[in-house]
Amino acid sequence: MLFKGYIDESYDKHQKIFSLSCLIAQGKSFSEMERMWKLHLAAKNKQLAKEGRRLISRYHATDCNSRHGDFEGWSEDERNAFVLGLFGIFKRTPVHTVGYDVDLDNLCDVFPEFAGKRLELAYAVLLDFLMYTIADDFEKLNQGHRDVKITLYHDRTANGKYDPTILRQFNSTLNSKNFPYGHYFTSISSMSWENCLLLQPADLVAFEIFREAEQKSKGRTSRKSFDALINMESFGIHTKSFVDKETMFKLREMAERNRGEREQLL
Repeated sequence: MLFKGYIDESYDKHQKIFSLSCLIAQGKSFSEMERMWKLHLAAKNKQLAKEGRRLISRYHATDCNSRHGDFEGWSEDERNAFVLGLFGIFKRTPVHTVGYDVDLDNLCDVFPEFAGKRLELAYAVLLDFLMYTIADDFEKLNQGHRDVKITLYHDRTANGKYDPTILRQFNSTLNSKNFPYGHYFTSISSMSWENCLLLQPADLVAFEIFREAEQKSKGRTSRKSFDALINMESFGIHTKSFVDKETMFKLREMAERNRGEREQLL
């Protein structure tokens, strides 16, 4: 049984909240998702061309939400209708999702030695937890059958800056004597959105998890879009927030127990 996982991150310009998530499914499900995603974008571009407006090159969550870039000049209603169509694709192509978010200020308070490398730290810590949760979910869903293999792909980070961190953490997790699920994973690769359309739905989910964490940090209720996403029967999701320092200290204890040396996080 061969599965693929598409990983993307989302964070704000102040590097306060960081989310990392992974969409997982078999190839045939992703092929169908890709087909419908292309059709949805093509239909929108056909409408935009007819109206003499700027075409969109892709769905990009931040630009779409703020109506900037390719989405400049869109109304809120137009944006919402477009995104609702993307949500409909998730309804028709079941995927399993694992997502984590973290308050980076709290994370750096607990790991002060990495305060100058807050994004590297976030990628390393959350990828480790992603891999563990993905494998643990498969262990439970497949009753421990070892014929499952998972190949991971992640969105290329800014100028590839954090790609080595991700690869290093992937290998570190696999080689850890305290990680019992190494047999599930084959490899992890960096890809660009230009060459991998499936990073677009991964971007949508990472952004929604990020915005949900942001809402909670401000004491606000969940966004309607996030509620709509997690309430889909076809959309399995396993999320966890690391936002308070108590949880952060537990995370550090786990990291030190699993790694032995803190420096191996990066």
